[in-house]
Formats: sequence, structure tokens, C-alpha cells
Amino acid sequence: MVNKQAHQRVSTALMRDIFFRNLKPGEKLQSERELSDTLSIDRTSLRVALKQLEAMQLLEIRRGDGIYVKDFVKHAGIDFLRVLFSNSNSPKDELDADMFMLDEFWEWWIIQFPEMIRLAAQRASSRDLKELSDAMDKELEHKDDREKLIELWIYEQDRIAEVVNNMVMILILNSTKPLRINILRIFMNSIPLEQIEQFIMAKKAILMEFLTKTDENLDYYAQQYRKILMEQRQITRSKLIQKYYPEGNPSLPVQSEKE
Repeated sequence: MVNKQAHQRVSTALMRDIFFRNLKPGEKLQSERELSDTLSIDRTSLRVALKQLEAMQLLEIRRGDGIYVKDFVKHAGIDFLRVLFSNSNSPKDELDADMFMLDEFWEWWIIQFPEMIRLAAQRASSRDLKELSDAMDKELEHKDDREKLIELWIYEQDRIAEVVNNMVMILILNSTKPLRINILRIFMNSIPLEQIEQFIMAKKAILMEFLTKTDENLDYYAQQYRKILMEQRQITRSKLIQKYYPEGNPSLPVQSEKE
């Protein structure tokens, strides 16, 4: 019988080792018997964990040969990050510490989300606009509650995806929700409360203008919203640099306004 807790513990531990390159691409793992002893898990539960990682394209199990680590950047999907970051047993600080990955996610989000808003602007009904406007009004009511603000921002992002009504976009947002929450929490904890209200007002002004335009001005509003996201990214990366590299800059790439 599979020990579910043990299976999850081992799969999470191996995922983290693969993500942080403690286990490198091409590396051969111990045999099942040795892994069972090393990880203190029964063989049946171990096999379930290994099969899960194989299905996620993190491991290659070669019958009669052994178990090899695959390069997750080349083979895995976004679901790998969803599982890794949503696991409540994962040490939060260590996952936060991979600032390069989080910064790359910001880069993707700055490119992707304004384009989602552009599509939503062409498809939103009056009811959709009212629901988004009401959500942003609630932000001002809860401007001193960082966790509530994160909840509202995630709701607004997901609501925009619903308006676009593109299945692929919705599934990608579902998979990236733990990452989106993560970067928003870092951002929220990086600025004083008095500045949060300024971001709320700026975001609402641009977003509602963006969503209610259906002409050539969409390019202008897309760029303006990107500037807000770029500022959030810069605040977040500055906080991460200060926290994890107090004695030096890790030389993160600088993003231009063209992005």
C-alpha cells in the first residue's frame, strides 16, 4: 500500500533538488533499493514518487539501466513550478531565494499580461467592467491589509483571463497562480503602506482606461500598464537583492522599456 505522505515528501524533496541543481541534468540516481534506504521510504511509495517525476519530465527511468535526471528547463512544463511552489511543506525562504527565476517570471508577466488586457478590452461586457471596478474599489477599502490586496489582485488577473475566454491562457494562469501570489507577496512586503495606495490608484486608472478603449490607443495603454508592472518588478528585485545578497549585486539583467 502506498504511503501518500511519504510519497509526497520524497517527490517534493527530489523536485527541490532538481530545481536547485543539487541533482544535475544527466546525473544517475542511486538504485531503488539505495534510494529507499537513503530517503527512509518503502519501495512501493518510492516507485509512485519516481513515476510522478518521470511523468513531469524530471526523471528518465531506463529499465535495466537506472534513473537519470533530466534538464527540467528543456523538458518540464509550467506545472512543475506550480507543484513545487504550491507545496505547503516546502521551505518558503529557500524557494523565495531563487530570485533569478522569480525575476524571469516577472519578465514573462510584463510581456504577457498587458496583451491579455488588450484582448479583454475587445471582449468585456458592461458587467465585466463593473466587477473589475468594484474589485479595485475594494482595494482602497483594504489598503492596509496586504494579504487581502493580494487576494484581490489575483482575482482581477483571473477575471481578466475569464473575459478573454481563451482556454490556454486560463490554464496557464491556473498553473502560475502560486508564482503570482509569491511575487505579489514579495512586492507587497517591499513597499511602505503609504505607497500601496499610490499603486492602487495608478493601476485602476490605467486598467479601466485600457479596458474601455477599443481603438488605436490600446498600444499606448498597454505600454503604460507595462510601466506599472516594470516598477513593481524593480521594487521586488531590489528587495530580493537586499535580502539575499546584502554585500553585492548579483547582476540581474536590467529591463528596458521596450520589454
